[in-house]
Amino acid sequence: MPSTEAPSLIAWWGAGLSTLLAIVKLWELWRDRFRLEVGYNFAENIEIGNTILIRNLSGKPIILSFCEVLYGSGYWPRRKFEDVAYPDHDSGDRRIEPHSTLELHFDEHDYFSWGHKALKGRKIFIRLHIAGRKPILKKVYP
Repeated sequence: MPSTEAPSLIAWWGAGLSTLLAIVKLWELWRDRFRLEVGYNFAENIEIGNTILIRNLSGKPIILSFCEVLYGSGYWPRRKFEDVAYPDHDSGDRRIEPHSTLELHFDEHDYFSWGHKALKGRKIFIRLHIAGRKPILKKVYP
């Protein structure tokens, strides 16, 4: 009997080990996935200006090629966008290191209103153009 149980035991051990390694690999892929978070710090004073925070939550650096701030109204697929501001046109690519934050400042000539009267039921979005990816549209406020 021991000779017939040995191959079965080895097969079960191999299946268990490969399943465990697959679970570890899937967890690593989930942990290292591409993630961005957008926050804000708005001020009513034009000299102080508005700040939009872009956080890279992934484990790899990203390159931000260009971004644009938009007012958005309506719902998909009939959503309409209106350009609001473009931060630093000539700044070129910006590298956002893993687990760090990039601050985009909008003051004086780039300042945009964000109060209830200015929004008129619209929302503020930011479109991020990241190297090697499609543009990403994220809601900033409200």
